[in-house]
Amino acid sequence: MRGVESSWSIVHRVTVPGDTLISGSKYLHLCSLARGGMGEVTLAVRQEGGFRRLYAIKRLHDLYQDDVDFRKMFLDEARLAGMVRHRNVVAVLDVGEDDGGPFQVMEYVEGPSVHKLLGRLGKNAERLPAQLALDIVAQACRGLHAAHELRSPEGDTLHLVHRDVSPQNLLIGFDGGVRVTDFGVAKALGQSTQTESGVLKGKMGYMSPEQLRFREIDRRSDLFAIGVVLFELLTGRRLYSGKGGRSGPLQ
Repeated sequence: MRGVESSWSIVHRVTVPGDTLISGSKYLHLCSLARGGMGEVTLAVRQEGGFRRLYAIKRLHDLYQDDVDFRKMFLDEARLAGMVRHRNVVAVLDVGEDDGGPFQVMEYVEGPSVHKLLGRLGKNAERLPAQLALDIVAQACRGLHAAHELRSPEGDTLHLVHRDVSPQNLLIGFDGGVRVTDFGVAKALGQSTQTESGVLKGKMGYMSPEQLRFREIDRRSDLFAIGVVLFELLTGRRLYSGKGGRSGPLQ
């Protein structure tokens, strides 16, 4: 895609390896990829056995390092995402804690998010072909279905709900694959950290009516959200107006 620098070009420009990101590991810091509400994702390279491979490493913000609830939430995300094995879900390869707090080592997806794609299309006054929009959403739905059907080692359905399906959390790889990421506010049966009553989890412009009303939700809330994403891909505009898409959902 035009305007997107290959991450390997970043690797080749790095002449001095960065700091080690995980104590006792060979993951070397390259650059920051993204910052979210709970943490930061960093691009790292691991050099071993004569080859180099890129990874995305996620850590909690320093602000939450000493917060027991946030640490549990972070580890819940890693545990849940790591159990979902599907080509349309970003793979969590390792999880643990060191002197810097809890961390996740994830598959690195080279390519933009749907959010960035929409931004570029809007800037250039272009419209995404309908077939491509449908393919992006169909792949995301396959990943979500794998998460929704997730079972415990005992065979019990976990009733996993992502709760934050949005353009920011859908990644489009240069290999053509679409992957769902960021299970930071996901909810599953038996999750160790319970949702605080009266606190919305996710992005308001993509929430289902029942989620906005603090009612019990299931996989249908994720389907509502992916439907909003499809609308935006097909029309090139937000379904709900206002900053963050706040005005429509509340009406």
